[in-house]
Amino acid sequence: MNKIVITVLGMVLCFSSMYAQETIKLKPTDKKSIDVPEPSDIAYSSDGKSLFVVSDNGYLFETDLEGTILRKADYQGLHDEAVYANDSHVYVVEEYSRKIKMFRLPDLTLEKTVAIPYSGGRNKAYEGFTYNKAKGVFSLFVEKDPLYVFELNEKLEKVNEINLGDLARDISAATYYDNYLWLLSDEDRTIFKVNPTDYTVVAQWVIPVLNAEGLAFDKNGDFIVASDALQRLYYFNNPENNQ
Repeated sequence: MNKIVITVLGMVLCFSSMYAQETIKLKPTDKKSIDVPEPSDIAYSSDGKSLFVVSDNGYLFETDLEGTILRKADYQGLHDEAVYANDSHVYVVEEYSRKIKMFRLPDLTLEKTVAIPYSGGRNKAYEGFTYNKAKGVFSLFVEKDPLYVFELNEKLEKVNEINLGDLARDISAATYYDNYLWLLSDEDRTIFKVNPTDYTVVAQWVIPVLNAEGLAFDKNGDFIVASDALQRLYYFNNPENNQ
C-alpha cells in the first residue's frame, strides 16, 4: 500500500472516529422554578409520585413533581450533595463531613449515619450516589482531582474503589436507570450513559444548564436536571426513547 493511500485511509478513519464520537446537544422542553434553595441533587420516590431534593445548605426535602415542598426532614447537614431513595429509606450524602445519612422513608427520621473517610479537598469530595443494581453495590462518586467511584456493600462499607481517569472533568450527580448508570457533569455540561459493570461511557449528550447538579428520570424515561445556581428543574427528551 503506497504512502498516498495510507494517508487518505488515515484521514478517513480520523474523520469517521470524530463523527462517531460527536456529542448531541439537547434543548430543554420545559423549565420550572423549585422552592428548594440551591438544589444540589434530586431523586424520584420509589412510587414515582414525588421528588427528594437536597440543598447545599444541608437540608432534605420532599417535593411534588413540580418542585413544591411537601415536607422537610428535621435535620441540617454539612453541604449535602447527593440523594438516593428506595422503597424504605432516603440516603443523603454530606460532602464536607464525608458521611452518609440514612432516613426512614415514612417520617424522614434519621436512622443511621456512616462515615466514609476521604482525604481529598473539602469541596472536591462526594457528589454522586446511587444503587448499582448490575453489581449489587452502592456507587459513591468523588467529584474530581481525581475522579473516583467507591463501591459500598449493603452496610455502606467500602469494598472497592476505581479511578475513573478522564471520564469527565467532574461528576455532579449519578443515578441508575434502565440497566445503566447515568452521570452528570457540571463542568462539561454533559449527561453520560455509562456501563454499570466497568464504568465505560456508552453515550453522551450536552445540556445548556448552568451549575447542573441533580439528575433523575421521569415516568417516561426523560431527563430531569436540577440547576443549583438558578434554583430550577430542566426537562429534556431522552433521545434513546426514539430509537
